[in-house]
Amino acid sequence: MTGLLLLTALLWKHAFADLFLQTFHGSVNKSNYFGNGQRHYIEHGVLTFCIVIFFTDWTLALALALLDYILHWQIDFAKSWSVKKFSIDRQSKLFWRIQAIDQFFHYLTYSLITLLVLII
Repeated sequence: MTGLLLLTALLWKHAFADLFLQTFHGSVNKSNYFGNGQRHYIEHGVLTFCIVIFFTDWTLALALALLDYILHWQIDFAKSWSVKKFSIDRQSKLFWRIQAIDQFFHYLTYSLITLLVLII
């Protein structure tokens, strides 16, 4: 039951950070590796810490928040870079397929975080 609750909270966090908080950021270029997408990645890390701290000690919560920050950064960068590099129209079916892969990797991150909390 603990794992299900943690995973659900992390998925809620993802929707909140990706769909709600990003509306306040204005124009963000995530295809620039060290660009202004950092605010978004930091939000994911901080919110992950705020959730995971209820399920484990602060050191593991901090390590997992850092993991989420880094993985979110890499996943978003790879998607944005690919879309820009190959001039993929954001209204095309290909873009939405790439977006689905992006989301799959984010969900996989939350599954990994949940697993690590349960086994460590």
